[in-house]
Amino acid sequence: MVTLRYILASLLVVASFEPLGIWFLSPIGYAIWIFGISREDHQVRNTFLFGFISSAIVLQWSGVYVGPLPWIALSFLQALYLLPVAVVAKRTRNIGLLILLILLTEEIRSRFPFGGFGWTRIAFSQHQSPLAPLASIGGVALVSYATLILAWFLIRRDRKLALAVFALLIVSASSLNSFLLPSISLTSTVSESDHSQGNKTLRVRAIQGGTPSVGLDFNSRAMGVLKMHIEQTRKDFQERDQLIVWPENAIDIDPVKNVVVSQLIKDLLQEIDRPLLAGAIISTDRGPVNSIVHFDRNGEIQGIYEKRYLTPFGEYIPLRSIAEVLSPYAERVNDFVPGNKETVFHINDVDIASVICYEIINDGLVRSSSRNSDLLFIHTNSATFAGTSEGDQQLAITQLRAIEHQRSLLSVSTTGPSALVNERGEVVYRLAEGDRGSISTTMQVAEAQSISSSLGGVSNILVLLLALLSALAGSMRQMRFRR
Repeated sequence: MVTLRYILASLLVVASFEPLGIWFLSPIGYAIWIFGISREDHQVRNTFLFGFISSAIVLQWSGVYVGPLPWIALSFLQALYLLPVAVVAKRTRNIGLLILLILLTEEIRSRFPFGGFGWTRIAFSQHQSPLAPLASIGGVALVSYATLILAWFLIRRDRKLALAVFALLIVSASSLNSFLLPSISLTSTVSESDHSQGNKTLRVRAIQGGTPSVGLDFNSRAMGVLKMHIEQTRKDFQERDQLIVWPENAIDIDPVKNVVVSQLIKDLLQEIDRPLLAGAIISTDRGPVNSIVHFDRNGEIQGIYEKRYLTPFGEYIPLRSIAEVLSPYAERVNDFVPGNKETVFHINDVDIASVICYEIINDGLVRSSSRNSDLLFIHTNSATFAGTSEGDQQLAITQLRAIEHQRSLLSVSTTGPSALVNERGEVVYRLAEGDRGSISTTMQVAEAQSISSSLGGVSNILVLLLALLSALAGSMRQMRFRR
């Protein structure tokens, strides 16, 4: 019976993430887990069970094409991070201290090892929650903390008050959704939006050109991917478009060294007379680089951003000898090399920064890119995990980032979902997975920074200090009670 309770807790947390995205199930799941380990035996076993099941189901997409062993290993590692919380729970019932430790594990897990993997942070299940606006004040950490505080309310003795607060949040979320701009899911070829309120704007067309195949072999026909994006651009382009944006991996044959590819791009851009920002693989003396390339309207390269936060076991293989035992696909991965600097593209008097796929989970990188640019684009390639929840989960993270930095974000994918997200984290337009088409929108240049953006990394420290004060206050109450 006890085991079933922790399985239930993990399943509730899973349901709060996309594709279900039922945000209020996360605090309920965490409440069940925290309450149990603070009052029952076998904390380590039950915590591992909770962490492993929730991670394994949310990250199920990670094993679809590479086999079960890497997926299980990743889920196992994610569960291990929670074990210090279980060890401390053996010695105290201070819920505030347990919450502090959970937040610390999220911070550590997002940085270590191999640059961290923060995909399953609590906040990323709260992109549609009434708690989500807190991201603009204290970033992702504050949303995670608020979710855990809500869980704490649910296990306090004054449960009537807690349930009333919880119900009020659910009702407020429903009410807000009815008044705010509704999300629209479009599967048409072209999505149009006039998302501008200020004077300085840029009309952008983002192309979801598709791929000849999906899965790990999506880029085995790289020329086919390129031609599909050229074809879709020609089909959808309109004179008012000022910039064309292509997703990650749209050009997987080096446009610097390959004359045929270079000429195809030049022919397109000279025909439409517009610049292009496109995901491309560039060959360097250091190794291959995942990059975003700025082509001017003549097809000449004006700037290159090299992806800095690479995907471990995807774009490079740490511990290669072990990884190749776990998955034969590891042998097929040619290690990419990371970039080492931020690049801002200056196009039509607008400063533009690009974030590539996995980089969206890196707090500092997204924050810096947002602060140093007028517009921020997310280039991704979901063809690798087509048919899974990976694309929806990444879009949910993008929605929370839009709230965090109070700016509209345009996310463009090879196979979808591509989407325009407004500063409130709402999906204004979306192209469904598998569709070919484009999103055309007039984007307003950001004029102000959110509190979270202004604070920078200090916001995470302030949240941890707040959690520490709460934990100390709880310890003092326990000491007075014992006396």
